[in-house]
Amino acid sequence: MTKFSIITVVWNDCVGATRTMQSVFSQTYQNYEVIVQDGASTDGTSEMLRSFGNWIDSLVIEEDGGIYDAMNRATMRATGDYLVFMNAADYFINPKVLEDVAAAINPDEDDIFTGQAFRDEDGGLHRYRPLEQFWAGSTLDHQASFIRRELMQDLKYDERYKIAGDLHFFTRARLQGARYRSEDLPIVRKPFSVGASTSFVSRINDRLNMLDEAWGDSYPVRDTITKEMRHYAAKTFDVSVDRFADMPIEEMLKLFETWEKRLQALAA
Repeated sequence: MTKFSIITVVWNDCVGATRTMQSVFSQTYQNYEVIVQDGASTDGTSEMLRSFGNWIDSLVIEEDGGIYDAMNRATMRATGDYLVFMNAADYFINPKVLEDVAAAINPDEDDIFTGQAFRDEDGGLHRYRPLEQFWAGSTLDHQASFIRRELMQDLKYDERYKIAGDLHFFTRARLQGARYRSEDLPIVRKPFSVGASTSFVSRINDRLNMLDEAWGDSYPVRDTITKEMRHYAAKTFDVSVDRFADMPIEEMLKLFETWEKRLQALAA
């Protein structure tokens, strides 16, 4: 019987963490453990988590070096066959998620099993790249992915990445030969407008450099992302895509960086 380790990292999000825990405890499938890493919250989150008592199998409250450091710390306490990260404010979309995954997953073949993620903002299904375009960006959702424990504990997250650490992990896992499988199973509803990936320029830079290093010799990584960026820039600035026809991606990112700084100044 497959055992799942549900990992939640949180810092100062009492409401979000409560919602996450409620979705976990309502699961019909009971062979799971709950591991929570609280980055020494100061808003009452820590006290709320303590109130769950033995419902949380492993609760550690301590300062950490960021989200990937926190997830690494929690990962090393896991004992399940597969890990799934359900961070504060993310929640299982229905009480049968773990039951459905347990019925679908094949422990003899699946190293990483993924389902579907839905946007909290509007309830819509969040679309990712086709699986065969793994070399150009994300083809799966972090919180909708069940990762074999030994693989996760072996590779861990590279804490040098502050934004794209999850994509970097999935890339390294693929390079190592990890076996992926995806099914149309609803797994999670989560906010997409907040989180670590708040800076568009930083996110693209992280992904571009990392993917180009991993796959650039075999796939047109830089050309593909540059082409996509041209269309995104045209849409964002409401001009013809021809305006960016010969503009390298580095120059486009400078435009976005200037735009981000102006927005920050207006919000200050």
